[in-house]
Amino acid sequence: MSFETLKNKYMALSRDAIMVRQVPSVSCMPRIIYINQSFTDLFGFNFDDVASHTSFRLLNSSSLKDSVEGGEFTSPPADQHTEITQKNGTRIWVNTSDIIVENEDGEGHLVCTTFRISSKPDQTGCTAMAATPMPEPPALSQDRLLAALNAYPDPIVIYGPDLRLVSWNHGYSLSVTDTPTDLEAGMHLEEVLYLAVKNGRYPDAIGHEKAWVDAILTPETLGKSYQDVELDGDIHHRLLRSRSTNGDYVVVRLNSTEFVRQKRQAEAVQSRLIAALNAYPSPFVIYDSDDCLVVWNDAYRRSMTDDPDGLRPGIHRMEVARVAIKAGKIVNARGHEDEWLSDKHQKEDMAKTVQDIELDGDIHHRLLRSRVENGDLVIVRLDTTELVRQRRAVEQYAHKLEQANRETTYAAHHDDLTGLGNRRLLKIKLEDLAQRRTEDGGEIAALHIDLDRFKKINDTMGHSAGDQVLLDTSKRIQSHVDPDDFVARIGGDEFIVLLYAHQNSPRPIQLANTLLSELSRPIPYQGKECRIGASIGVATTPLVAVDQLLITSDIALYKAKHRGRGQIGVYDSVDRLKGQRNKAMADDIMRGMAENEFVPFYLPQTDARTGQLVAIEILARWLHPEKGVLETTAFLPVVEHLNIAADLDRMIFEKAMQECKHAFGGMKAPPALSFNVSTKRIMDDDLLSIREHVLSYAGQISFEFLESVLFEEEDPQLLGRLKRLRDIGIAIEVDDFGSGRASVVALQRISPDRLKIEPGLVAQVTKSEGVVRLLRSIVQIGQSLQMGVTAEAVETLEQARILTDLGCDRLQGHYFAPPMRLPELLRYMSE
Repeated sequence: MSFETLKNKYMALSRDAIMVRQVPSVSCMPRIIYINQSFTDLFGFNFDDVASHTSFRLLNSSSLKDSVEGGEFTSPPADQHTEITQKNGTRIWVNTSDIIVENEDGEGHLVCTTFRISSKPDQTGCTAMAATPMPEPPALSQDRLLAALNAYPDPIVIYGPDLRLVSWNHGYSLSVTDTPTDLEAGMHLEEVLYLAVKNGRYPDAIGHEKAWVDAILTPETLGKSYQDVELDGDIHHRLLRSRSTNGDYVVVRLNSTEFVRQKRQAEAVQSRLIAALNAYPSPFVIYDSDDCLVVWNDAYRRSMTDDPDGLRPGIHRMEVARVAIKAGKIVNARGHEDEWLSDKHQKEDMAKTVQDIELDGDIHHRLLRSRVENGDLVIVRLDTTELVRQRRAVEQYAHKLEQANRETTYAAHHDDLTGLGNRRLLKIKLEDLAQRRTEDGGEIAALHIDLDRFKKINDTMGHSAGDQVLLDTSKRIQSHVDPDDFVARIGGDEFIVLLYAHQNSPRPIQLANTLLSELSRPIPYQGKECRIGASIGVATTPLVAVDQLLITSDIALYKAKHRGRGQIGVYDSVDRLKGQRNKAMADDIMRGMAENEFVPFYLPQTDARTGQLVAIEILARWLHPEKGVLETTAFLPVVEHLNIAADLDRMIFEKAMQECKHAFGGMKAPPALSFNVSTKRIMDDDLLSIREHVLSYAGQISFEFLESVLFEEEDPQLLGRLKRLRDIGIAIEVDDFGSGRASVVALQRISPDRLKIEPGLVAQVTKSEGVVRLLRSIVQIGQSLQMGVTAEAVETLEQARILTDLGCDRLQGHYFAPPMRLPELLRYMSE
């Protein structure tokens, strides 16, 4: 009967679930070729699901085999009662009936199975049988076995003795092909291998498939109990092969990917560790708990033997020692090898966790030994040669350093020329005396000594003569002070003597008089006599606080110099009262600075020929809330004493620039501006901030310096700063020129843009022909050096006429206008 006949005459008439299987031969597994819709409705499986479903393929296989072998097709096998699992996992009981016919369309037979739902078999009356469990039907046991194999994720397969496919699980199907139905019972292993290659399972075989398959089918390969294979995507499997008693060839494939990757990582780590140990320059070794060699680096091998193969894993530590001694690597063992290899010596050495050894050629090593938890002995040998040599050098250097430190400390606290203490040591000694005064009572006196005519000695006889004068002076002072007194040189020709005395002791004045007399004697130098002399200022506690002694002794020195040369000045209560007034003035100035009471006043400068206002000098004024407008003479000395002259200059400059930019910013040719500036201001100030103001004003800006700046013409720092001022567009003017003894050479070196004649000379221009001649010379010098000349403090028309005739190009003074605030200046300019 053909399949079509069976389907039309039998299956079409039945509403039962029907499955048709083809059995090519007795030895082959049935193959499902058809299910009807009722089958899918009952079990939930479609054809693709059931085609590879082993349980359905082998259903009633035992009775089918008997029927096929006996040829009994007219008497179908008896109905079977079977429990089947639906696709959703529910287990149900069914009755199955089989019809077996020959397949007229081809070889083999067709088996048509009908399924009907039934209830669980009734156990009533079977108690006796239950006591002796009946054997499970072979088909059901086989179904369970195949179900279990399918549940196992890794591939499992059974080939017959002829290497033809008998049974396999779902994992094996996926290891061969993406379409499980491609695998059929009876396929030869060779055919399966080609199918796996075709489906990309073995990329390494592509291009030489036959050679690859032939290599697997060799007895040598098939006889291996296990084999590791690598698949695409870094996937690794291990094949486990075995032969069953009936000759079947059983293969279980385990997924060893994670194991292989972990092993590879471990090998990489081990390789890195070994490479790191070999890169380590010092010897390193590990012995196990039995003192047998485990791991070592190249440095350790070289330290033990010159033979690259001289060490091998597992040899005992004593054997390693013998190898090293034989190679002459252990210098300490030479001549007494047996003693060195004795158990006693080795135990003593092994007990030392740290051991320093010295080798030939002043080479030094340190051995570090330690036992880890598993009993391994780890030994690291460090080359400490350089460390030992450096430590020895450091120890040798320590003494020199200590001596040098003493010398450096001495140099830091003493004057290089005279060997006397300097300001640093003076401060320390004063603190010591203050502590002594606190503990024992008594008073402290400070004598401030300044040599007269010392500068003349330097200028006329040279610095060598000056040095000799200072050395002789220091010796004379030291020869008249007590051992407890302290002498310091604090400046070029200035000395301080600190002495401890009882209250109201006459000793400070007596010592001052003695020193005046002693220092007035001439000092011989290269056959000549240097005559100097001295002025001395004296200040004592308790009239003066200890921390004010040096300041007040300086005030007393100024007091002595004011009286003339060779005098003694004593700081007294009058000086203290004056100091208190200055202190009050200082406090008031600081308050005024904070309250913004200092403002710019503007003094017009007139063109001597045309009478036009061409420039303005900016002056500082204090708008005091009680005393009114104060000129600089009233507060500048105290400002300079407070060391805030640069701050005041900056404040006036910034205020004036802001006002003038606002007032004259629209003019094509705004008037030039000149500012009185202290030397300290330009040395300390930030030139960038000045530059911003200069670039924002169209007119010329000048800085005025006192004539004393010419005395510093050899100071490279000052000259550099003046050049930088010129570079940003600021002109340089020398104020009060003619009041000192500035040389023409210094004037030429500084090269100012303008000279301003000192007011005292201007006042005498109508009274003295000599002054007129002097002024004419000054103007000619200025003109010859291409400098402008301004006459200050012009009070009369006659003075203006004479100064103009002499060649002054600018005039300023009360004859033209007094200093004024900006609003008054603007009215003056409009008139």
